Amino acid sequence: MKKLFWLVVVILLIITFSDHNLIRPYKEQLFALIADKAAITGNSKEAALRTTRKQLLALSEQWGEGQRTQLEKASSSIDNLLIFQRNYCKNGDFNPFLYGEPLKQSCAIIENQMHNLTKP
Repeated sequence: MKKLFWLVVVILLIITFSDHNLIRPYKEQLFALIADKAAITGNSKEAALRTTRKQLLALSEQWGEGQRTQLEKASSSIDNLLIFQRNYCKNGDFNPFLYGEPLKQSCAIIENQMHNLTKP
């Protein structure tokens, strides 16, 4: 009970002083972590989509704008992600923006979450 009290106090302090430039990056990381953990306990498909999207967008930071846009569009929903995986990873269709190593890395990320994305 004591740990819960201190956790609530720390969260309230972070919210209170969240506008300060020194605290803002840590606050955003904490809120992202809480949102990820809450999504995992709620809907595993949505959590898998969020995780996959985060990994794809982090990977695309080193690539061009067209590739980043393509991955944002593909990871906007579970259906779009499954269509992308089917067309470009399984069927080997040509994607004018993603090909070669970037496509292989993207497909590997999607494949890691595929069991969670296709759960009933």
